[in-house]
Amino acid sequence: MNSQYSNTSPNLPPDSKIWIFQSTRNFNEEEITEIEQKLDSFMREWNAHGTALTGTYAIPYDRFIVVAVDENKAMASGCSIDSMTRQIKLLEEKYNFGLLNRMLVSYKIDEEIITIPLSEFKQKVKANQIPDEASVFHNGITKLSDFEESWESPLHESWVKHLLQVGLN
Repeated sequence: MNSQYSNTSPNLPPDSKIWIFQSTRNFNEEEITEIEQKLDSFMREWNAHGTALTGTYAIPYDRFIVVAVDENKAMASGCSIDSMTRQIKLLEEKYNFGLLNRMLVSYKIDEEIITIPLSEFKQKVKANQIPDEASVFHNGITKLSDFEESWESPLHESWVKHLLQVGLN
């Protein structure tokens, strides 16, 4: 993973599969330590039908958890993806981060990250209530190269740019 976002993890190829989980708030130091401990342990044991998976994770902005796996060596199976999701769910149950809520959108203005429901975000975009200098996170991307190139994009270049055109009509 891009060193801007990663811990001391193996470098993975650009076509590695990723999953992005966003929190509704920043993690504190204690929470980050626990997340790292749980994910380090999980990564050592992560496998698909007995074949070890080469994976890593990152915690960008102390607010997102990004998990990546090199599927060139071994494909992540449904069971292995379920086991990873269970780890995220355990963190969710303990801290109520909103990690599994896919109907939230995060954007950044200056250094502040704001997370709101998708419907509210769409309304704000159409009403021009989000400034042009805001950057939007695209948490639906699934490839490491896309994460490194376009996970965080200026509003007018982001996945919501079609809403801006609608707002102009």
